[in-house]
Amino acid sequence: MNRQSFAILLNKYLNGECSDEEQQVVEQWYELLEEVPDSKWNIKELEEKLWQKIKGQAFEEETEVVSLSFWQNNRFKIGIAASVLLMLGAFAWLYTQKEAFSTTISTQQSTPKGMLEIQNFSNQAKKLTLEDGSQVTLQPKSKLSYPEHFNADKREVYLTGEAFFEVEKNPQKPFFVYSGKVTTKVLGTSFYVKNLDGVKKIEVEVVSGRVSVYEKEENEGKQGNGVVLLPNHKATFFAESNLFVTNIVANPIIQTTKIQDTKVFFEFDDTPMSEVLKKLREAYGLEIIVENEIMNNCILTADITKQPLYTKLDIICAAVGATYEVKGTTILINGKGCE
Repeated sequence: MNRQSFAILLNKYLNGECSDEEQQVVEQWYELLEEVPDSKWNIKELEEKLWQKIKGQAFEEETEVVSLSFWQNNRFKIGIAASVLLMLGAFAWLYTQKEAFSTTISTQQSTPKGMLEIQNFSNQAKKLTLEDGSQVTLQPKSKLSYPEHFNADKREVYLTGEAFFEVEKNPQKPFFVYSGKVTTKVLGTSFYVKNLDGVKKIEVEVVSGRVSVYEKEENEGKQGNGVVLLPNHKATFFAESNLFVTNIVANPIIQTTKIQDTKVFFEFDDTPMSEVLKKLREAYGLEIIVENEIMNNCILTADITKQPLYTKLDIICAAVGATYEVKGTTILINGKGCE
């Protein structure tokens, strides 16, 4: 470990950007100090004191020290030489893990030259703002590659891992996300892209707007099989079979901006099922079909305001003697009906 690497990791720690493993390494450095860091110390002074301890005192003084001394908190102080060796070993392990992760990324995603790259090695999501104002929340162990300046006719980024995109609308300049063999094309919307099991399985979940997801063909400019997703829809691409499977997201969220008071909206008092389901469709932007038209005559009295969508459906179906199932991006409700 050289002085530059030491300074970089120490600054990450002071800025709260370390992973758990990196934090443990830096805290071992602090244990080498025989005095509690003073609030008057500046970063350079702290860095210098720690570096001198690591490089000098450990090997010059501690080789002759046999006895153990107590810390102020009455814990035993481990021999500094051993502590430094442990610290150096941990730092080497972190460096190896970082290099291994970089190698894995390079084999999973081919990125054009001249692109800027951001890799999130921390254990927290990192938010980025691109040139056009679009925002990307990059999850841990993920990488985003993008140009400093987008082309005149399109915006292109490359993702390995998982990220949430909030794309600025620009119909004249579509936004493309390349992830493994999958291309996601939007004009302006918010959505998730996730690599699962390496790049063998890729998920795209739409929060708002409309997204086109398709397989990237070898021939440039040619588009393979794909799907169009609406809000609360998701598509999973299975690379081994080149297959897209569409479904509804695990936790659908309310889409309409017309609802000002959701408590009033989801309180029902002797309300026909036809009205209840109409309001659910409007709220979540999903297709909800009653297989037996007689079900529309059933009456519901309930307050399901605070419940997530699937719990709402559970309560509704229990009240009218019906069942429901999700078929792709459609919810089907079936029952004998009500007198």
